[in-house]
Amino acid sequence: MSADVVCMALGRVPPGAAPDAPGGASGGGDVGWSAGTHYLNIGLQNGVLLRALIDPVTGDLSDTRTRYLGSRPVKLFRVFVQGSEAVLAISSRSWLYYTYQSRFHLTPLSYGSLEFASGFLCLEGIVAISASTLRILSLEKLGTVFNQVTFPLQYTPRRLLLHESGQAVLIETEHNAFTEDSKQQKKRQIAQEMLEQAGADGDRSGDAQLVREMAAAFLSENLPEPVFGAPKPGAGMWASVIRVMRPLTGQTAQIIRLQQNEAALSICLCRFACNPMESYLLVGIVKDMTLAPRSVGGAVLRTYRVVGALERLDFLHETAVEDAPQAMCPF
Repeated sequence: MSADVVCMALGRVPPGAAPDAPGGASGGGDVGWSAGTHYLNIGLQNGVLLRALIDPVTGDLSDTRTRYLGSRPVKLFRVFVQGSEAVLAISSRSWLYYTYQSRFHLTPLSYGSLEFASGFLCLEGIVAISASTLRILSLEKLGTVFNQVTFPLQYTPRRLLLHESGQAVLIETEHNAFTEDSKQQKKRQIAQEMLEQAGADGDRSGDAQLVREMAAAFLSENLPEPVFGAPKPGAGMWASVIRVMRPLTGQTAQIIRLQQNEAALSICLCRFACNPMESYLLVGIVKDMTLAPRSVGGAVLRTYRVVGALERLDFLHETAVEDAPQAMCPF
């Protein structure tokens, strides 16, 4: 074998089998004893998991398959899932290798980074170490194909597109919301009114200095909106952003903030016949829209040029349209 083996362990030997029988070795538990098939699971330093089929007669390895699990060396631990043995593989993220409905599954766990783990002998659960904490995990939703990861956004996502490079671009639009510039402007207005009121009272109040300190503290304070909530300006007020992000990591590559009362409704990636080598993003935007009775103060199609592999968006121009552009499609 050309790579270094990080760990190896002897799997459970079924009743009647010799302890030194071929195929009893596994990097964290033997998968497939009930079917009479023996596999060797090996974790490597480069973050790759190897699974090889062991011949029950000669002990030769065949049908070797590899899977990259993460950037850290792979550690393997034997656990129990639905009464059967499974393998918990830990790298920069954790994976569960198990059988479900007579099929093998290698599924990433929706959990933080782990260091070590061990399964309970009588219960279906895992006790694990993460950093300096001891955690007890329960495995649910076995057999599901998708692994869910949540990334927080500023406003409600309305549309999302995937670029051919794997980058994602989405529009977020919120009704009854302030933009960041409007929030700061409103805070400065409130602080100025506090100072003017203190100046009008003069020495009669004796608290002018205290009011000035309170106004300065109010301007510098930045309360987290997920905890305390966002200020609500009232109906007919809109806030929108255009976000370019990496969907695998959740990192935002670029964020374009629209002006107050501009609402992004639709987006479209396309190529024009006059310049087929470049991609463009079209965003349908309305201005000063009210929901009841429905009316718009204006509507435009804003065009951005896609730079590189959707590394950023460069604004080109906008075109006025008669009504709200609810949807767009290239042809």
